[in-house]
Formats: sequence, C-alpha cells, structure tokens
Amino acid sequence: MIKKKHLHSTMPFYLLFIAGIVDAIGFIHLKNGLFISFMSGNTTHVGILLTSGNTPQAWHYIGVIVLFVLGAAVGEAIAIANKPFYRSMIMALVTLVLSATLFVEPIAKPIVTNFFLSFAMGIQNIALRLTIEKSTALTYVTGFLVNTGRSIAMLFMGEGDRSTFFRHFSLWLSIFLGAIAGTQVMDYSFRYALLVPIILSLIATGILFWTHEIADD
Repeated sequence: MIKKKHLHSTMPFYLLFIAGIVDAIGFIHLKNGLFISFMSGNTTHVGILLTSGNTPQAWHYIGVIVLFVLGAAVGEAIAIANKPFYRSMIMALVTLVLSATLFVEPIAKPIVTNFFLSFAMGIQNIALRLTIEKSTALTYVTGFLVNTGRSIAMLFMGEGDRSTFFRHFSLWLSIFLGAIAGTQVMDYSFRYALLVPIILSLIATGILFWTHEIADD
C-alpha cells in the first residue's frame, strides 16, 4: 500500500507532463496561437479577435473552449458514476480520444484535430482533480506559479516549508518539460508525435487502475 501511495503521489506531475506534450503538439500543428488546454490565453484571444472583427477565427477559439468544458463535464460524470475506478476510466477515455485523433487528422482540417485534443485535455483535468489543490485544475499553470510565489514569501517570512515550494514549482516544471518534449517530437510528424501522449496515457490508465483504492487528498 505504501508503494501504491508513493506512485499515486507522482501522478499529477506525470499527467501534467502529458498535458504539456499535447498542448505543444496542438499549438504547433495549428500554427495560429491556439492552445489545447490554456483556456486563459484562448479566452483573451477570443476577446481580441471579436473586437478586431475577426469573427471566423474567433469561432475556432470558442470551439476549443467549449469542447474543453464539455470534456471536463464528461470526466466529472464518469467520476460520479464510477467512483472506485474513475481515474483509470477517465484516462482510458483520454487514450481513446487521442487515438481517434490519429484517424481524424488525415481527413479533417487541422482545427478539427485540435477540437479532439482539447476535448481529451478537458477530460484529463478530472483524473486527479483533488490531488493537487482542491481549487486548482490539473492544467491551471497560473495557479501553480501563484502558489510558488506564495511559498517563496512564506519561506522568506519563516512560515512555510521547502517541500511545499518544491511541490508547486515541480507541478509547473512538469508541464514546461512536457511542452519541450512535445516540440521535439513534432520535428518528425503530427501522427508520430501523438503516439507519445497516447502511450503515456495508456500507462497512466494502468497505474491509476492499480492504485484505484487510494482516496483523493
């Protein structure tokens, strides 16, 4: 059980690494500044595009945002319906959606593949929704940086501990390193690059199934 708890505690970092890979793949694939899981940036872009009269492109961003929210809704529904195994069920669905994207990409416009990727990342956000911070979603990088800053202040004031600082910083670092890895694999091809998060998500499914009895923090 101790080994399972230790392995389970590393999953937020692992899933953030996957999210960073997928975000980089989608960003490079579409080449227009649209993010897969960075909804703050996408929301800002929608406001800019609508104000400047670029409504057609704004709808692309709106579509990604809507599908991300729908993905989170689907993930939450799975969590409610399959409580003992919800994390592995969610990652199995993420793996399935990412795999489906491989078949959609050759026959659809690039924005359609990004819709699939955003839907998958919305689902994944629920996999460990309470294991990082109760109010922080999995890909909420801004929250990690804010908490890192707060941890620095508390250390400076003698009210914090280093483990908290390193945890928040490492959560940010995980998605950062994932973005680097995603950029590197995109040097080959979109289909080759997408195999990496598919395999990693499949591994996550197995780990979360094995550690299903570990409760949310």
